Amino acid sequence: MPTVLYEKKGHVSYVTLNRPEVLNAINSEMREELEQVWFDFEQDPDAWVAIMTGAGRGFSAGGDLRARDRGAAPTRPAHSYSHRDVMKPIICGINGPVRAAGMDMMLPCDIRVAADVATFGMTMTSWGVMASTGASQLPRSIRWANAMELLMTAEPINAQEAYRIGLVNKVVPLEKLMETCDEYAAKILRNSPTAIRLTKEAAVRGRDATLAESLHIGSMLGRYSGTTEDSKEGPKAFTEKRKPNWKNH
Repeated sequence: MPTVLYEKKGHVSYVTLNRPEVLNAINSEMREELEQVWFDFEQDPDAWVAIMTGAGRGFSAGGDLRARDRGAAPTRPAHSYSHRDVMKPIICGINGPVRAAGMDMMLPCDIRVAADVATFGMTMTSWGVMASTGASQLPRSIRWANAMELLMTAEPINAQEAYRIGLVNKVVPLEKLMETCDEYAAKILRNSPTAIRLTKEAAVRGRDATLAESLHIGSMLGRYSGTTEDSKEGPKAFTEKRKPNWKNH
C-alpha cells in the first residue's frame, strides 16, 4: 500500500498522505514517495495546480515517533526534493489534526483551507525535539508573537484561531473542504500557468531578499514572461473578446 496517493484530473493533481492508521505520521517511506510525487508534479507540463490533503480523520500527526523510538532511520533525508522546490501553485486541504512535521509540510503550501474540525500544533518540544524547520518557516508565515507562542508553548489551536492569526486562508465545514480546494484550483486555472509559475518564483525568491534584490528578481522574470506564448495569447484573447487558450509556454 503506497503511503502517498497521487491522482491527476485534468490540470489538477491530488496528493494524499496515506497512513490513516497512524494519522498520516511521516516516516522515511512517505518522505521518499513524496519526493518522487513532487518531482513528477513539477516536471509534468500538464499538471498546473496541486491539492494536498490527508486520508482518514486528519492531515498529519507529524514525524513518526514510534519509528524513531525503534531506532529506525531518520525521517528527513539530508538532501531531498520537496514541495518547497516546486514553483507551481499548491493548495492544502487540512481535514483534521496537523502537528509538528505535519505543520512543516503544510507551511510551504500557497493556499491553506482548513476544515472546521482541524487543529494545529507545533508540538515537537513537548517530546524533546526542537522545532527546526518550523522555527524557520512559521515566523515567515504569521506574526512573530503568534509564531513564538505556537513554537514555545507547544499547545494546539483550533481552526478559527488559525484563521484569525493568518495561518490559513479559509475555514469551512469538513464536508465542503475538498470542494473549496477545487474552487480555488478552478480560479487559478483561469489564469496563465506560465505567468502563475513565474509570479510564485518571484515571490519565493524575493521573500528573503533585500528590496533592491527583490525588484531585480521581479524585473528579470518579468522580461522573460514577456517572451512566452501565454503573454501573447492573453492580449489577443482580450482583443478578440474570448477566453484565453493557455499553452503553458
